Amino acid sequence: MLAIITINYNLSHETIPCIESLLNSDYTNYEIVLIDNGSSKSDYQILFDRFWKEKKIKIVRTDKNLGYVGGVNLGLAEASKRNLDHYMVMNNDTVIEKSAIKYLIEAAERHGNKAIITGKVYYYDQPDVLQHTGVIFKDKRYKTTYYPGQNEKDIGQCDLEVERDSLDDVFWIIPKQIYEDVGPYCSYFYLYAEQGDYCQMALRKGYKLIYTPKAKIWHKVSMTVGAKNKFSPVYFYIGQGQFLFQYRNLKLKYFIISQIRNYSKLLYKSLFRSNMEQQCSKAILRGYLWGLRWLISKQTNEGYNPYIKKI
Repeated sequence: MLAIITINYNLSHETIPCIESLLNSDYTNYEIVLIDNGSSKSDYQILFDRFWKEKKIKIVRTDKNLGYVGGVNLGLAEASKRNLDHYMVMNNDTVIEKSAIKYLIEAAERHGNKAIITGKVYYYDQPDVLQHTGVIFKDKRYKTTYYPGQNEKDIGQCDLEVERDSLDDVFWIIPKQIYEDVGPYCSYFYLYAEQGDYCQMALRKGYKLIYTPKAKIWHKVSMTVGAKNKFSPVYFYIGQGQFLFQYRNLKLKYFIISQIRNYSKLLYKSLFRSNMEQQCSKAILRGYLWGLRWLISKQTNEGYNPYIKKI
């Protein structure tokens, strides 16, 4: 039995086609835990009216936005109340191919259910162009990233099932053994870099990270956080997430060097680049500065953002 967790926050018009693509899957041994993450009453009502009769779907509504991490962890906790074999986390701004779940499950079983599995992610508006096929670290000391095939037309260049250094949770399968051993996502994160951190936690426990090419999904790319706007306050969360990831996953020496490099680069961009790049760089820099203050308390991330009250 598989539980599929996805999060809605005021984007029922994106979540509905996502859920409908799941309902059209040729893999049927699943249930969907749909977390409505503090959406408006009207947006929640749209979801409820569409899906309340669907026996495979459990809608859980929260009073406030718990952030992406809080929403996923709530969904995982809700799903874990039942006797399951696998958990699947999936972005709500996606449409999944009808056989993708079957291929993810098959890959998990090939690896003895000791690996997190993801598949091939395409851009929704460029359906033959690759967005994500896993992550390779160019320099493992600093965990600097390379994304094989990203922004390239798919001509079969990423058609081998391979082990990666990290994955994205646009969609991925976590076998029961891994979830029970590693636990939920780290609550220090709110939005961004949480998936990379979870991958490193799994690797430290001896598990693998696998990309399998047959499982396919189309991603509308950050619709849920408005990152296609000219300037989005989500850049603050990007800086915050990067800081947390580096602090938790780099050795102290490399963490300090990374911070010096990051602050220098961001300060330069915030002063001397185009107006838009200045705004984005300043927001990322403020995320890093938040991280320095966080080092004192190391509390659960409640989603503070100096640019907005909620996201």
